[in-house]
Amino acid sequence: MSGGGRRHGFGGLAFFVTPLGIIFSTVLIDLIGFGIVIPLVPLYAEEFGASVVEIGLLTGVYALMQLIFAPIWGRVSDRFGRRPVILGSLLGSSVAWLMFGFAPALWVLFLARILDGISGASYAAAQAYVADITTDEDRVRGMGLIGAAFGLGFIIGPGIGGLFAAIDPRAPFILAATAALANFALAWKRLPETRPRGSHEGARQSRWTALFRAVGSREYGPLIWIAFLGGLGFVAMESVFSLFGNRRFDFGLTETGLVFVFIGVFAAIIQGGVVHRLTSRVGEWPVLRAGLWMTAAALVMLAFTTQLWALFPVLALLALGSGLTFPTVNAIVSQRAPAGDQGGILGVMASAGGLARLIAPIAATALFQEVGVGSPLVTGGMLFVACGLIAAMPMTRRPTVAA
Repeated sequence: MSGGGRRHGFGGLAFFVTPLGIIFSTVLIDLIGFGIVIPLVPLYAEEFGASVVEIGLLTGVYALMQLIFAPIWGRVSDRFGRRPVILGSLLGSSVAWLMFGFAPALWVLFLARILDGISGASYAAAQAYVADITTDEDRVRGMGLIGAAFGLGFIIGPGIGGLFAAIDPRAPFILAATAALANFALAWKRLPETRPRGSHEGARQSRWTALFRAVGSREYGPLIWIAFLGGLGFVAMESVFSLFGNRRFDFGLTETGLVFVFIGVFAAIIQGGVVHRLTSRVGEWPVLRAGLWMTAAALVMLAFTTQLWALFPVLALLALGSGLTFPTVNAIVSQRAPAGDQGGILGVMASAGGLARLIAPIAATALFQEVGVGSPLVTGGMLFVACGLIAAMPMTRRPTVAA
């Protein structure tokens, strides 16, 4: 592994033309598109006559594709290289956003989400790239930057979706597609291959073999469950928040977009800098456990929040907790994975997240409709409680065993 923190740098404008900066931009652009869709899907899909459950399915089909393709792209990146997977994802995302923006019917929206999910499943290859170019000491910081790209995507995406859609419903998707093409051109010119030599030998095993081995292992199993259950709880909140905000606070598109901006600002600050400093001082596991319990508390509090003045402190706690949780769990997994299997193991993690993103929108919208406005949030909080209990188990924190 190369010393990514020294060679590639973590700050300044020049950062964005370094390999790490290009990976950051790739994830950012993908999440901008995802962020655009989140606040727009419920109202946009209703114009095509979609029901509440169909809205959940429209979000869930994206996750189904990630579930299927995340381990595939991870193993492909181990065998053939990170670069072709990342370049392909940028092209696929660009086409998908144009299809979504110009869709003439509901089935085209579903087709666009399928293509975007396949393209977005390259997230594991992007994480593996970060692992290739960072030292163990800088791993949390590198993963934190990827997490910050998620946060910034939620800042820029919903803002573009809410504001530009008021001008023209197609404008946000045209802008996202253009950004993806621009980043493709930059990556084509400046993104080198980093796959360790000989890593393709380990990538030849079946993805299902890799999946079952990882889930059943002492090194990765508990962490995969944390990623899955935590993703389930957090995506449930994301999936119904526009409906929750509309029913509870009479929010429209613009207000919902601004709320996601608020969450994104806090999450980006935490994941871009704070989490690395905390893990350097107290270690990854204490930070992970604190993040899990904070997120659990925030989701339950959010379910019972009825006053607008109380909403934003709760959302800040939610952003803090999730900002500590997700980059840290990914960094721990990456530190434990052998160099030649980064893409495969991180692909399994991404697949767990994809499964969560498949189940959560459908379950959350059903709970919202049948049980009550706050029920998906309470359920999400309980899932994070389960994650906190898993993280408290002694076997979960056992030191790495050499592969």
